[in-house]
Amino acid sequence: MRGGLSLKPSYYEALRRLTLQLAGVQMGTDHAFLIETRLSNLARKEGYDTLDAMIQDLFATGQSQLALHVVSTLVERDTHFYRDKASLDALFDYVLPDLVSKRGGGRIDLLSYGCGSGQDIYSIAMTARKPHNAAMLAPVSLHLKGVDYPSQALERAHAGRYTHFEIQRGLPTRDMLAHFTPDPTPGSTDWLAASHLRENVSFEAAHLMADKAQSESCHVILFRGAIDHLSRSAKYRVAKTLTLMLRHGGYLVLGSGEVLEELQLGFAPIEGHPSVFRRKEPPPVPVGKQPTDRTSFDGAKPKRSASQ
Repeated sequence: MRGGLSLKPSYYEALRRLTLQLAGVQMGTDHAFLIETRLSNLARKEGYDTLDAMIQDLFATGQSQLALHVVSTLVERDTHFYRDKASLDALFDYVLPDLVSKRGGGRIDLLSYGCGSGQDIYSIAMTARKPHNAAMLAPVSLHLKGVDYPSQALERAHAGRYTHFEIQRGLPTRDMLAHFTPDPTPGSTDWLAASHLRENVSFEAAHLMADKAQSESCHVILFRGAIDHLSRSAKYRVAKTLTLMLRHGGYLVLGSGEVLEELQLGFAPIEGHPSVFRRKEPPPVPVGKQPTDRTSFDGAKPKRSASQ
């Protein structure tokens, strides 16, 4: 029974295929209510009178930007501050101390891949300001970036804006008062991230399954609570992208209980920290095989034969 659902059955299947194609996420056949609930708000924001009108326009015109907005809305994950304490502890108890020790100074770039509405990034920023972590990080400059599909959630992350309900989810009162301020707009009950919390914090919209990765740009990548929702082919593509984005010796932090299985692609698991993987260093160049500046073989002299 369809009950109060308004879309044609064929549209649900088309939306499931679109989500798999663009995001690598396989939605279940029982997600019709979730699809309608999430997309109805998007339809109003996009200026459509009804959800059905937006979906008809999507598949009639093939608007790529609208398709991204639809998919990002469907795959948006419910999140909260300080989620998955075990992997967050691994970041501050092992990963960052190891990088600080090895680098001794300079800049450490951390990227949260699939950051949603940004609670992960701001949770890391708050944890980094706790006295014992601030002392550990003193020799370096920690820069945090959140990346996700263009969406309303990412817009909220960039603005550092959270509803009264969101601000209470996982955030202790002392941290709320220390790092967030009430929105001064009359009638608003939202909270805004304080300016000190947003230092060295940025957000970027990207098509996670298609945009070209910036080669070896990060020391740490967080990809928590998402890999198990991907299809096998999407897992491989994402793992390969993460490999390209991490510097040699950099770290990948997954959510608790998540594994790369056979898709490691140059990652080595860290004993005692099951959600943490290190990108392997390149093999050493053999003695006597040092690289040269040669870019072609033009002008190379042919070897003499024994008869010459």
